[in-house]
Amino acid sequence: MIRTDSILKALDIDADRYPVLSVVGGGGKTSLIFRMMEELTAAGKKVIITTTTHMAYDPERPFAEDGDMISIKQNLEECGYTIAASLDREKRKIGALSEEKLKEIKVLADVMLIEADGAKRYPLKVPAGWEPVIWEQTDLVIAVAGIDAVGRPIREVCHRPENVADFLGKETEKKLTEEDIVRIVLSTEALRKCVDGREYRVLLNKADIPGKFQAAESIADRLEEQGIHAVWGSLREKEYHTCGKLETERKRTAQIPSKRVKLALIMLAAGNSRRFGSNKLMYEVEGNTMYLRTLRQLQKAAAKMQNSRIVVVTQEKYAEIIDAAKEIGAEVLINPQPERGISSSMQIGLEIAKDADACLFTVSDQPWLTAETIIALHDAFQSENKGMACTVWGEKTGNPCIFSEKYYKELMAISGDKGGKQIIKKHPEDVAYLKISDERELQDVDVPL
Repeated sequence: MIRTDSILKALDIDADRYPVLSVVGGGGKTSLIFRMMEELTAAGKKVIITTTTHMAYDPERPFAEDGDMISIKQNLEECGYTIAASLDREKRKIGALSEEKLKEIKVLADVMLIEADGAKRYPLKVPAGWEPVIWEQTDLVIAVAGIDAVGRPIREVCHRPENVADFLGKETEKKLTEEDIVRIVLSTEALRKCVDGREYRVLLNKADIPGKFQAAESIADRLEEQGIHAVWGSLREKEYHTCGKLETERKRTAQIPSKRVKLALIMLAAGNSRRFGSNKLMYEVEGNTMYLRTLRQLQKAAAKMQNSRIVVVTQEKYAEIIDAAKEIGAEVLINPQPERGISSSMQIGLEIAKDADACLFTVSDQPWLTAETIIALHDAFQSENKGMACTVWGEKTGNPCIFSEKYYKELMAISGDKGGKQIIKKHPEDVAYLKISDERELQDVDVPL
């Protein structure tokens, strides 16, 4: 058992890797958010606090009504943090901003802390159909459960007790057990709902209540056995405990300590293959069509990279490519004017993926490109903290290439049959170069082999 007075340390949260955190579950969410804010601002981070549901309004705290940009900047400069939300003065409640506004203000701070659920201060809940409201750009979800719920009737300690009773198959008069808490925390129909592939942590709050410490430790131990990092302790006393098993394992296996990047993997497959003489994407190389070789390598890479998505830009007449992309869960976009050149396909992909922190572009006529190279390029991009990354063999640079969001505007300004290499050449000091070991990976197939 490890004891600490730092909630960030206890929850094993690296704010550089997880800059957007959403908090769900029972009572204590707001207290947790402000505890994290205090530690983050003490470490020099600028923090925006907001909600996708509702929070109580505190006029004593710095506030930017409706996400006003000037107020946010001023509050961050003067206080290190701000609350940004809509305001109902009559009810003394703050509410959600639009997704567009969240995206706009996100860039102003290092970290966003979002209260994404409501519980009316009850220690435990099972969400209704519309809950929780987790913003799509969330990196990590923290679930809060009050350990004081153990041993007490469902009707006394649960928000919407009928939901909890239905989930557990119990009457609302029945008392909650440790096993009930474990089930609620683990289930994708309960506190783990809408987490999807994001990182997930659990705080068992109010373990300072007499007789509850051992119950909290027992629950945390069982959660750790299921691969969930759990912390028990008291937000009021600022004392937290963890088994430390998963934290130790993560540190042992961690390879990329730098900032986690939300990555869109964009495959460009809308070309007309004029030089090839036929549709080269359907040309077979070593037993598979060229487009399918690339698509499978992207799928393999995405499976090993957290928080990534695959986007395929193609033509409406390429039904086989559309079907294959959809089969692996990729987003398919149609280029209605492929004759405008590769820049048009690139910009169509970028438009749908512009909420990503970075985009990787790859063509579909490099049949020997490997998933290992895609992953290594992503790793180099993160570890070197550059704005772009590309592969290189000798003095020859090639695809795939990665561009951070600060270059999206320049990418959208390109025209004709040109890609992003001109931007790489323009800013060579901001490029991470990955030297590849097999020259064939950069080889375009422009004529039949």
